[in-house]
Amino acid sequence: MSHRVGVRPFLSAAGAMLLAGGAALAPPAQAADGFPDIEFHGLLDARVVRTPDDRSTFDGGLGKLRTGGDPGSRTTTLEEASLTATAHLIPGLDVYTHVRAEGEQRTAVDIIEAYVRWRPAPTGPLSWQVKAGAFFPPISLENDGIAWTSRYTLTPSAINSWVGEELRTEGSEVMLTWRPDGPGGSRFDLIGAVFAGNDGTGEMLDYRGWALIERPAGLLDKLRLPDEVPMHQHRSPPASFQPFAEIDHQPGFYVGGRWTDPLGGELSYLHWDNRGDPSVTNGRAYAWDTDFDSVGYRITPAQGLTLLAQAMRGGTSIYPSPASESDGHFQALYLLASQEWGRFRLSGRFDAFGTHEDTPVTTRPHFDEHGKAYTAAVSYRPLAWMRWTLEGVHVDSRRQQRLNVGLPIEAHENQAQLGVRLFF
Repeated sequence: MSHRVGVRPFLSAAGAMLLAGGAALAPPAQAADGFPDIEFHGLLDARVVRTPDDRSTFDGGLGKLRTGGDPGSRTTTLEEASLTATAHLIPGLDVYTHVRAEGEQRTAVDIIEAYVRWRPAPTGPLSWQVKAGAFFPPISLENDGIAWTSRYTLTPSAINSWVGEELRTEGSEVMLTWRPDGPGGSRFDLIGAVFAGNDGTGEMLDYRGWALIERPAGLLDKLRLPDEVPMHQHRSPPASFQPFAEIDHQPGFYVGGRWTDPLGGELSYLHWDNRGDPSVTNGRAYAWDTDFDSVGYRITPAQGLTLLAQAMRGGTSIYPSPASESDGHFQALYLLASQEWGRFRLSGRFDAFGTHEDTPVTTRPHFDEHGKAYTAAVSYRPLAWMRWTLEGVHVDSRRQQRLNVGLPIEAHENQAQLGVRLFF
């Protein structure tokens, strides 16, 4: 059965969210100097989708896309309603919140990000800022739009789909910036963070593998595992886990840097490590020891043309017992080109991804996979607050896990969708 979400529940949840957010964050009379001040932005996202054959991961299947199960079916859904609020309390001090109403999450309204940022005005070539709360680590080159959306496609790359699902910094981040040539010249950023939680990070990559899904998990949400996993473990499906949970009570960290040249090219690097203890459990789940390195490059070489490239490589391990230990390795990359002509934008992306598992245990199934994905999208923005996007995604993947449920080891999935996003 395809994964479907009705429109009417979304509208009532979206309205409640907007009313509650407005009441809670309505600013007092403005001070003479303009502070405090609050900016509201929002997003409504609706789709018409032609679903692929394979059962979606949201329905406990092994499909690589958000929808699936009824070949050729078309369904109209309101994907999400998001509200962001940025409260400028005093010069340099901001509070940011992003909440979402979405029919697949556990609660009617969930929190995607919520943090405080202190960014004092620079007095020379060196400046700094600090963030504290819950926020995305600085990895994605695609998702730089309102409510962590992409301007290029509806469906992000495999890398940034996973970032949205399993990564959220729950801690503090410091960024130092050096502009040796002043504004408009070269820029160097040094980034470091310490965080709690994220001990579930890596479980989805191990038990399901990569996927291309535009829905980031909320802080209160859980991720559903393929039904094959609990069945193999002699449990009844569905089974789920909380990727941002704190299990082993030891902090993780990431460090990285970014260089922006005077022509606008941007090279970035990040090393991320949750320092998980894979033998520790909280009684419901074990911690996963996950780390990775990410390298990205973005450039705008000509008017309206944007080129993105990103690669990631890492590992995840779990040792609940000698009978179920596992060392997993994963890697992915994508190349994206996007050309904008006035109100139109044409984008294309190529993804390659894979996982490999080393385990001496013969009773534990190996979940190796290799895959490629091709995405093409054309967008039209007739009004400043409206964007239409027609997108097609094709995924070829080979995953041994499919043999456990009587499916061919290779899958060829196609998804087409027409989406409209309303911004306010």
